[in-house]
Amino acid sequence: MAQHYRHSWPARIAIAALFLGLGIASVKLWRQMQTSEQEHIREVVRYEATNLASQLEHGLHDQSQGLLRVANLWNQLGRLPEQQWRLDNQFSLDNFQGYQAIQWLGPDLHMRWILPLAGNEAAINFVLTPDHPNYPLAMLAKSTGKARFSNSFALVQGGRGFVLYTPLQIMDEQQKPVFDGFLQAVFRVENLMDNLLKNIDKNKFSVYLEEFDKPIYSREQGITVASLQQKIPLHLINNQNYSLRLRPSAQWVATLSSNLPTFVLVAGLTISTLFTAALSLALSNRRRARELKAGNKRLNAEVTRREQVEQVLRSSSERLQLVLDLTGSSKDGLFIIDPQNRDILYMNPATYSALGYSEQGFIKLFKDKPEQVIRDYAQWIANVRKAQTSEHSSIFQQYMRRFDGSFQAAEISAQLVNVSGHEYLIGVSRDNSERLKLEQQLQTLSQLDGLTGLFNRRYFDNQLGGEWRRLRREHLPLTLMMIDIDYFKAYNDQLGHLAGDDALRRIAELLKGCLQREGDTACRYGGEEFAIILPNTPAEGGRHLAERIHDKLAELQLEHPGSPLERLTVSIGIACVQANETELPDDLIARSDKALYQAKHQGRNQTCVWRQP
Repeated sequence: MAQHYRHSWPARIAIAALFLGLGIASVKLWRQMQTSEQEHIREVVRYEATNLASQLEHGLHDQSQGLLRVANLWNQLGRLPEQQWRLDNQFSLDNFQGYQAIQWLGPDLHMRWILPLAGNEAAINFVLTPDHPNYPLAMLAKSTGKARFSNSFALVQGGRGFVLYTPLQIMDEQQKPVFDGFLQAVFRVENLMDNLLKNIDKNKFSVYLEEFDKPIYSREQGITVASLQQKIPLHLINNQNYSLRLRPSAQWVATLSSNLPTFVLVAGLTISTLFTAALSLALSNRRRARELKAGNKRLNAEVTRREQVEQVLRSSSERLQLVLDLTGSSKDGLFIIDPQNRDILYMNPATYSALGYSEQGFIKLFKDKPEQVIRDYAQWIANVRKAQTSEHSSIFQQYMRRFDGSFQAAEISAQLVNVSGHEYLIGVSRDNSERLKLEQQLQTLSQLDGLTGLFNRRYFDNQLGGEWRRLRREHLPLTLMMIDIDYFKAYNDQLGHLAGDDALRRIAELLKGCLQREGDTACRYGGEEFAIILPNTPAEGGRHLAERIHDKLAELQLEHPGSPLERLTVSIGIACVQANETELPDDLIARSDKALYQAKHQGRNQTCVWRQP
């Protein structure tokens, strides 16, 4: 018995050592799982912080695009009327509450227009002087022609804020661009950040906006975990002096933690205890003890491995499903393609359903004939690559063919990315047909006279200047007709202004009906005076047209009690010139006016042609 007892000591020592080893292994496994969980939490926090910084950057960038469109209209069409300027910018104010004001700073750097005025009265007489902290940045924007986003500074309205300076240009008389001030968006720091962060869960982070590593804005939670804080550099348009520091709340971090490490520790220690107890009771059968030990080890390892795999798969699946749900509900098309072989790696339903295609039909058509989906596909891809390597905009105006063969205007934001040596294109498309249609309507309305439907004086000046330059290059004649209604003041006095307006409309219809060439243009010059531009036409051609106008007007027999002929008549002055370098369009207008004056002086209801004295 004693001998058996002595022989059992090595086994007991081995069992004790095994129990100790299993306990240590369980503790190490527990610590390893805790470390992995902490690293996972850190990765989640880093992802959320990076995503939030990206949302802030894109949110501010999206707002700047609206101002850029207004600036482009200004640069292309000339200085906008104040009412149109206010209408275009009111849309930006209504859709984003982060603005303090949208302003026009004139070319003399004096404040001209402010929207809204309420709350910004202190800026009415503002002048951007060289001692202002933003003066060098504004001059940089002026010299480069590109918008610049300022550092924070003290606003004249009170508090601190930012300014986005967008330079404006107009064409001078020589059609050269000249500086016309700034379209500037003013943001108050607190309002801008509150609006950019309004859709962010407040319980997740304490948020700090820093400028040169000094906080200028904060939104804090109660208890936070300082060891997990993240600092992300921000690129606010083209200003890289800002950073976003986020400190996760203890409450949110707690939701990311699990009891799995503790469970594994308890389970490991329990299994170790039971296992060694079983070995103590089975000293007589060491073979079975060894098998039981090996089986328990394998089971323990498999449980741990499966739980880890399931946790990773569950987390990845939830994130992937969230992304798919969000992109699937978007009205904008989102797609990822391989530009080399035209394979579509991903697209949301809006990409193909808005064009009338089925998913498989769209994929096959794009693979076989991409030009049938995106007009000039190869050139577009080349333009995307060019924009990627330069400072050109990555937003393109394209036309996509619908299933019925018609085309849909689309604004596509595209970016090429390289992953593991392979190139992919990520694009977002948006139907902007209505906006293009509205812009065309506004363009047309700005060129027409509201009463007669003829082109207005502004269009006349632009058209005459354009034809003058064209015909000067081609050495061809240009004829201008100035037409004035005879005794029109007496007509208004005796028949009333409504009758006068009707007479102006009748004359306008008559002039349009007498024009027989596509390039000829009839305009309302002002009041009862009209003008007709006849490119590549000698004076004799103008005289023939004048005779036709007199004849057609006589056929109408419009009653005029104040005229000696008792009907409405017109006087016409004609001037013709060979466009050259020494004369200007104003010289042609002056000569036509002289011929018109001569026609009126000689008794009206006639045509006179200007002759060189």
